[in-house]
Amino acid sequence: MVLVDEHVEAMIAALKAGGVEIVTEPQEAPWQPGRTVAEFRDSEGNRMVVASQ
Repeated sequence: MVLVDEHVEAMIAALKAGGVEIVTEPQEAPWQPGRTVAEFRDSEGNRMVVASQ
């Protein structure tokens, strides 16, 4: 599942502050320059992606 949010850095910071495991810090997507992506684990341990539009 990919969540879309224009403020990826802010969302990851809020998740991190809440104790969520961040798998990949926000970075530019290698497959789409200008798009920011990051990964975190949900409460069941699944990897989730958050990306800018």
